[in-house]
Amino acid sequence: MRNYFKDIINLFTSSSQDEEMKSKFYGWLTDEQHAEEKNSALYEYWTNVKGSTELNLEDKLQRVYGKAGVRVPMQKKNYWLRPLRYAAAVAVLMVSVYTAHVWTKKQYADVATIEKYVAPGEMQLIKLPDETMVHINAGSLLLYPEKFVGSTRTVFLIGEANFKVKKNAGQPFIVRSSTMSVTALGTEFNVRAYADDRDMEATLLEGKVKVVCGNEGKDYILLPGEQVSYNKITGESSLAKVDVADATAWQRGELVFRSVTVKEIAAVLQRKFNVRFYGTSNHFNDDKYNFRFSDKASFDEVMKIIQSVVGDFSYRIEGHDCYIE
Repeated sequence: MRNYFKDIINLFTSSSQDEEMKSKFYGWLTDEQHAEEKNSALYEYWTNVKGSTELNLEDKLQRVYGKAGVRVPMQKKNYWLRPLRYAAAVAVLMVSVYTAHVWTKKQYADVATIEKYVAPGEMQLIKLPDETMVHINAGSLLLYPEKFVGSTRTVFLIGEANFKVKKNAGQPFIVRSSTMSVTALGTEFNVRAYADDRDMEATLLEGKVKVVCGNEGKDYILLPGEQVSYNKITGESSLAKVDVADATAWQRGELVFRSVTVKEIAAVLQRKFNVRFYGTSNHFNDDKYNFRFSDKASFDEVMKIIQSVVGDFSYRIEGHDCYIE
């Protein structure tokens, strides 16, 4: 099956796909059938495409996110953070593997799938068909059916969102991403699964959830205040107690960084403030930093504080662009 998915990807990147195929694929993606094969294909494609700089791929990414009104930055000298581009690269795979729908011989066109994209610099609160409330963070894409049918309520997330799940013991609620799934009956939890981030996280606020990580399917049962982290590069996962207030700080507009590098901080700032960084990423090492910023802090104020702590660099802001020197 994995070789079959590879063939599909190659076929997609050399041809265009219409909106009907894209819509049908979303239904297939959120269905539980062949979930393992889908996850494997997403993970393998992400690993292979992450470092790609082919312009024809960039054109594909523009088409994939065009419907959602997403601007995927094209190549520009020394543009050293491309989270939207990487997220869209995963979306390319998502559309391409829809063709496997023919293989499964199952039709999903009866139930329309809704695409909810939240642009950088924005957040959005939505209600799903089952009355589950979802708070979606900046730069995130959520796919969900117009109505939940079958034995589960499954949605697909690229990005970050908080879920307050409407209780329904007969129809578990599942959040799927490329290499992690979270299953709940009625509870509140946070999932962070940005395509460009090294780690994925699932944090439980109330109730109980089951988290399955990676291709090997290692699973955890979380209690309130616990978080599972999964490293997409090493395949390692871990369970830890965390400060729930930190995990949900983004919902209040706050920024909390715990033991992260400058590059990781820049990726978050890029989404929150809808900015792009230019310069050289080699300027910064892998030193880890801790920061906390209130919801009132502007981008310039955040950069001034980071500069005072990290030192040895200057910056200038021109519109939505930040140049590191």
